[in-house]
Amino acid sequence: MQAMIRTLFDYNLWAHERVWTGILTLDDEQFARQFDYSIGSVRAQIVHVLSVDNRWLARVAGRPTPDRLDPEAYPSAAAVREDWLRLTAEQRLIVEGLSDEQMGEAISYDMPQRGGMKHNLRREILAHVVNHGTDHRAQVLSLLHQMGAPTVEQDLILYLWERPLS
Repeated sequence: MQAMIRTLFDYNLWAHERVWTGILTLDDEQFARQFDYSIGSVRAQIVHVLSVDNRWLARVAGRPTPDRLDPEAYPSAAAVREDWLRLTAEQRLIVEGLSDEQMGEAISYDMPQRGGMKHNLRREILAHVVNHGTDHRAQVLSLLHQMGAPTVEQDLILYLWERPLS
């Protein structure tokens, strides 16, 4: 189980990096441009994923859940990118350090906006992070396409084709 979660998590980070190639071509106006779609701008999408991933990572690591990030605090893609790279490095360390036993441990956390206390296995939370990332990457790719920025495929099989069988 640990190997599969690690593979999915590596895929998630790989796919995010591919999408960043398009994001980094945007100027500041395009990055913050509002769209009548999902949660708005590319900036809002990316900061949302950064914020949510940071919060889930804290839960998985047994740390207090940090506050949500404000997209307005990030005037450019480069500003988000710095925090993104920091979180990516931290995610890799934490996920790589989890044993099968730890992956199967239940975590309890409070979600007041979603009905109170929730309980999930670590591996379920990590699978959710991957799924959530895929959803928002697809939304970002749509916005990038609308602005004429480069887009990429993000299919899991493409990632797997680049890796040796394990």
